[in-house]
Amino acid sequence: MFKKIVLFIGSLLASSAYANIYQCGENRFQDRPCDENSIPLDLSGVGSIVVPLERTSVDSDEPMAVDQAKVTDQKNQISSYIRRQQINRDIDKLKRDRKRVLQNRDKQITQLRNSRNRANNNLAGATWEQSLAQEMTAVNQQADTEVATIDRQIEAYQKQLQNLRP
Repeated sequence: MFKKIVLFIGSLLASSAYANIYQCGENRFQDRPCDENSIPLDLSGVGSIVVPLERTSVDSDEPMAVDQAKVTDQKNQISSYIRRQQINRDIDKLKRDRKRVLQNRDKQITQLRNSRNRANNNLAGATWEQSLAQEMTAVNQQADTEVATIDRQIEAYQKQLQNLRP
């Protein structure tokens, strides 16, 4: 029983050490989501591009020599990495939105087709069927417009990604 309690407390302590980082503006980061659509940044590869600065002399008590060009280059690499991650998340979100638009369109078309099957074989039924066909066309056009807009946004993000490649 004691081992289970220790294991439980240890797992609680281990999980509390993990924290997410959210970008809330161009140069603003925080540990809590900025809004309901916030997604944590993936910083798993950041450590691989950060190189420790070297001292000017091993025996010297002088402060560490800072190569400004190197530091600036590292900052640019990190900023570029973070921007690529943000763009990739935005592209993924747009792809999910595109899929949702198409699913909603298909759902509405199916509902309209089911309504169409109930049309009577008379003049009123024919008129109703014609209005259902027009509504289906409108649903298709609206979905096509939304999908085209999303596709243009994805294309623009992909161009930005190409420009950010090191």
